[in-house]
Amino acid sequence: MLRSIDHVILGVADLNGAARDYAEGLGFAVSAGGAHPNLGTQNRLIVLDPEYVELIARLPGHVPPTAAGSPITAMFARAPGALGFALASDGIEADVEAMRARGAPVSGPVAGRLEGPHGTARGWRMAYVDDDAGLGVEPWRLPFVIQHDSAGRERLERIAQPDGLRPHPAGATRLDRVTVAVRDLAAGLRAYALAFGLEPADEGEDSMLEARTVRLPLERGAIVLAAPLTDGGPLARGLAAHGDGLYSVTIAVENLQGAVDWIRGRGVGVRVEEPEGVLVAAYPDIKSAHGARIELAQG
Repeated sequence: MLRSIDHVILGVADLNGAARDYAEGLGFAVSAGGAHPNLGTQNRLIVLDPEYVELIARLPGHVPPTAAGSPITAMFARAPGALGFALASDGIEADVEAMRARGAPVSGPVAGRLEGPHGTARGWRMAYVDDDAGLGVEPWRLPFVIQHDSAGRERLERIAQPDGLRPHPAGATRLDRVTVAVRDLAAGLRAYALAFGLEPADEGEDSMLEARTVRLPLERGAIVLAAPLTDGGPLARGLAAHGDGLYSVTIAVENLQGAVDWIRGRGVGVRVEEPEGVLVAAYPDIKSAHGARIELAQG
């Protein structure tokens, strides 16, 4: 069953610099990560509960993979910034069967592996949606499905190795939701229903994005599809630059005002949303986040 978002992927040009800025400027505990030898990428990881954020960059001198089913080359066209995300499965064979039964073409499950420092390693299996005109979207712009070779706290501890699980100085706790930009809301809903069996819970409008939104709830967290209401709003500009796909990431923090104060105290700009004087959201400077749109919310 697809229970939650497993992780979000943020592409960066300078991995060490991004890890430093996310730790020292944005208040995240950043783990060592490792390398994906078969994909030609390297990462650093921000472990939440149960999700994580992956800061990813190409391995120097590595030729990007061209194998069918691998979305990595296409995803890096969106870098720097939000590249994509994965949905967590607790039974990937059954989930793949269900996807195919709904009519979605799927590759996998295939094995993946990360090699970390000091001989550490971990593995997983993943499945990707294949190309199909009936989906109305390029498949790499949709999430992939992943099941790790461990679960629960053991999974988090292995993701965080060798550094171990650590609290985040600015108080981050979990991934609240992701916002996905789509040009055609009906087509986006159809693709997520066909591929992942996700159905809308509620609709609304986001005045800051100038967008119409539809929330797709998961057991933990949610995916929000957003389509522009105007040609010149923030979401419309993001679509013009990068096309459909992951637009922003919302992370819950223990104390929103405390997180804002912590980040501003490090010299990083934070834009806040305060309707009627009540702090409801905060947005760290996109340059400090190496091109990623991050929202902080009380959680």
